[in-house]
Amino acid sequence: MELLSRSPIAPSGSLAPMNHCATLAELPDGTLLAAWFTGAFETAPDQHIVLARLPAGAQSWTAPQIAVDTPHQADGQPVFHQPRPGTLWLYYVTLHGPDWTHARMMRRLSADEGRRWGPPEALPFPAGFMFRSRPFSVGGGRWLFPGYDERAWRSVILFSGDHGRHWRLGPTLETPVGNIHPCLIRGKDGGLMAYLRPGGTGGVLWRAHSQDQGRSWSTPEPTTLPNPNSGFDLIRLHDGRLLLANNPDPRRRTPLTLAVSQDEGTSWETVVVLEEGDAEYSYPWLLQQRTGTVHCVYTWRRRCIVHAVLHP
Repeated sequence: MELLSRSPIAPSGSLAPMNHCATLAELPDGTLLAAWFTGAFETAPDQHIVLARLPAGAQSWTAPQIAVDTPHQADGQPVFHQPRPGTLWLYYVTLHGPDWTHARMMRRLSADEGRRWGPPEALPFPAGFMFRSRPFSVGGGRWLFPGYDERAWRSVILFSGDHGRHWRLGPTLETPVGNIHPCLIRGKDGGLMAYLRPGGTGGVLWRAHSQDQGRSWSTPEPTTLPNPNSGFDLIRLHDGRLLLANNPDPRRRTPLTLAVSQDEGTSWETVVVLEEGDAEYSYPWLLQQRTGTVHCVYTWRRRCIVHAVLHP
């Protein structure tokens, strides 16, 4: 894995003081969309979601534009979903109280690749339910959406049988230390793996398996991968390897590294150190384009979102 470039999507002084929790999507023409939340501080009443665009072949991102801004309420945790061509959903949460336990799942639909958005639509799930990881297709218009319950600190799996138009609540994944941010990956055996962010500090990522397309899961077990109760991401590369973006320190959100596994997660090799030093570098999101190029966006000291481009 070779790091080709690394730069802020927007200058740190061009937005509000706090910028966090970025996500990525690739449009049919190769354009990248990035979204994240920005505001005075995390959960501030002025916190809103912005979107920037990197056109195919371009070297710089467009200036961020507001995608969601609920008056006097914090919006956060954006995740894109493209269930079929011409349909782009932006999922997010809006706070109806002072912190994430008061989050309500929301979404907006775009028919023009994110240039304009339809009205906000609330999802019928309890307060404290949130998103972080990408929806996962299991074929035939059926999707899994990994979510979590901020109040109980457990992961939840949402199911859709109609390309994401409607969602219903599926199984929960519970661990002794609590967990959130489930990230799903297809195993080479055809089953699914869910990696889970641990609660508390001094922890490791946990993992569960499903052999029935996510309807039921094994009891989660700890891996050997350290994680300081921080966001991470995991994808399967086109060549079959697993790629993990993570803070491999059990107590601090630094360094931020990329690691690969060639044996389905049994062992890992660190291949790139994206950031290190006494500061927060966190909440990575990975995407491999159809061309093979790998992209990672992440939070840089809570001041801005950095975009890294890599050759696999």
